[in-house]
Amino acid sequence: MNIGWNELTIIAKPLFDFLSRDNFYQAAYSGPSVGKLIVNDPAVAIDFISDDSGDRFDDWESVTDGSEEFSEDFEWKSWIVHNLRKNNYFDLSMKNFNGADVKLTDSGVCLINELMHRDVKILLNCYANDFFPRIWSEILEVYLNDGFPCGWNGRYPSGDLVVFSNS
Repeated sequence: MNIGWNELTIIAKPLFDFLSRDNFYQAAYSGPSVGKLIVNDPAVAIDFISDDSGDRFDDWESVTDGSEEFSEDFEWKSWIVHNLRKNNYFDLSMKNFNGADVKLTDSGVCLINELMHRDVKILLNCYANDFFPRIWSEILEVYLNDGFPCGWNGRYPSGDLVVFSNS
């Protein structure tokens, strides 16, 4: 599929609508709970985000960015990054996260901001390629239902997607 930014705004409308909001995480996660570990404790969420030892569960970034998720022919569109930078990633850092950003700050790093920037770039590339690995369909669903996808509980693909619910 050969598209540009304007076409992407149409096919990725649910994500664009979500990113255009002024408030995030003002309500509890409202999506399906099957296959999800819903956590309200920010310390637990931070642990899943930041523990990359692989001892207790798979490292979150290796689950989401692994080569088994995206084949060699998946085309990473540089124009997506260009347009995200041009519009300052929808000004995510200026939005109201209803305290979730403060709760999920570790060693001075706002993990919500950092991961949302990464996730938005990947999700838009999924839309542009018309290809969503299962994990990325689940991540999109979590975001659209006021949850923050933040880890994997278990050994992927077995286990559960960890969702922080700001309630």
